[in-house]
Amino acid sequence: MSETAPRPVLARIVAAHQGMGDGGPDPTADLQSGLSRAIRMASIPFEGLFARPAEVQVSRGTTLSDSMEALPETGLLAAIEDHEGRRGLVALSHPLVDALIEIQTTGRVEEVELPARNVTRIDEALCRDFLDLLFVAFAKETAKAPGRDWPDRITYGSRVKDRGQLNLLLPERGYHRLKVDVTVGQNRSGQIVLVLPRDPGMARRRAAGAKAPAKERPQDWATQVLTALGPAPLTLNAVLMRVTLPLGQVEAMEEGELIPFDPSDLRSVTLEGDGDHVFARGSLGQLGGKRAVRLGPPDDVGRGAAAQGTRIPAPAAPSNAALNDAAAPAMADVPAARSPDPMAAAGNPASDTMQSGGDPAAPMDDGLLPEAAGLPDLPMAGFDPNAPIG
Repeated sequence: MSETAPRPVLARIVAAHQGMGDGGPDPTADLQSGLSRAIRMASIPFEGLFARPAEVQVSRGTTLSDSMEALPETGLLAAIEDHEGRRGLVALSHPLVDALIEIQTTGRVEEVELPARNVTRIDEALCRDFLDLLFVAFAKETAKAPGRDWPDRITYGSRVKDRGQLNLLLPERGYHRLKVDVTVGQNRSGQIVLVLPRDPGMARRRAAGAKAPAKERPQDWATQVLTALGPAPLTLNAVLMRVTLPLGQVEAMEEGELIPFDPSDLRSVTLEGDGDHVFARGSLGQLGGKRAVRLGPPDDVGRGAAAQGTRIPAPAAPSNAALNDAAAPAMADVPAARSPDPMAAAGNPASDTMQSGGDPAAPMDDGLLPEAAGLPDLPMAGFDPNAPIG
């Protein structure tokens, strides 16, 4: 139950300054049930510990001086804090410290209680897992407590060796003090004291956030985003083909060598941005005796793996002599001016042949790709069909 003893004058002054009153929800019941359930849950991984908490005593809005008076004289005392730096305290009396050490070293809690002793770093390390589980479970159990004005999540800080330094470590502010007797093993009994920093501002912000209606996303939000981002510059790279070559062959390349490719290598042209993001796909062909790229989905621009955008590795690398005798020049980006006119009637259909090899400066005839057959003539201003490729 809650402590009913009158609070000292300083405690009442601090509570009044921080706006503590009886008008808001009373979280005492949530603190009691939350800590009790958290202790039981934290003890589950420690087989044989079997922690059984008694009723939790809650003191709301106490001062640091009052909280220090309730700490056990011996055992583990450590600072706790949240992600914003608000600090509190946690204390385990020495019977609980010894029980946690025994359960992890011998597998059971001894019936005989040992005399109190100074806590070592090893003792602290063996108690850390239990305390971490306790804090996680407590945060989960009290997550929806109305009027919660303590941190959502607290973590273990460090052991306090000199209790006389607590006034320097923690500010004199309002705290919630939770004190509970815990029985472990057969009949070993100890105490857990949890001192939580209190901030009424957290309760007000949480209440305001719960009452604020959710803002509906405007129906035309996509159009607004496109309008805002439309003028932003975007660099696109036209990739006509890709080849995969052994590293040794690439390092041995010299000026004048040729890279062979098949007609199928040019059936998947992509417009790519940074990070190889593909914006559009197409197929290289001819239109009215001129070079052209037809954009569209894979079903329209090509067939097979090449039309789906699959990268086709180059065949096994031949010798330099074979490259010079049989290779065709690699294709470079083909510039094309934007057509100001609509598409005209169909004319000059393409044949089913594909140019490969030969003079790279020679004009391309009407037989580039079968996918270009039947495409209508499209005037391409400023385009020179006799310009060399590359």
